[in-house]
Amino acid sequence: MSGDTFNSYGSGDQVAMNGGSHHIGIVKGGQPLPAQEAVEALRRELDLLRGALVPDSVRTVDDNLPVVADGTRPAAQRRAALAALTGAVAALGAAATPVRDLIEGLRGLLGG
Repeated sequence: MSGDTFNSYGSGDQVAMNGGSHHIGIVKGGQPLPAQEAVEALRRELDLLRGALVPDSVRTVDDNLPVVADGTRPAAQRRAALAALTGAVAALGAAATPVRDLIEGLRGLLGG
């Protein structure tokens, strides 16, 4: 493998460069980050509650969950989206406790 370069980025991803040609791309090998895991858990919990939400709350979830999931968005935007999600599930009371717990955890991960 003379002339090949292997670099590792982030949480275990590997990039193989073969002399500047025949690039094979990124080999995904890392574990999800805690925020990614929390967002996926939030997505699953919101899917479970979707049928109990009024149409306006469903739209709020649909509009704001992608903002929360987008790691390129500023933390302030993501925190605002989390606040909107909290409001969307507020009427569900105790049934929304798992969602509220996940939102609080994500707020902590986002520094607020």
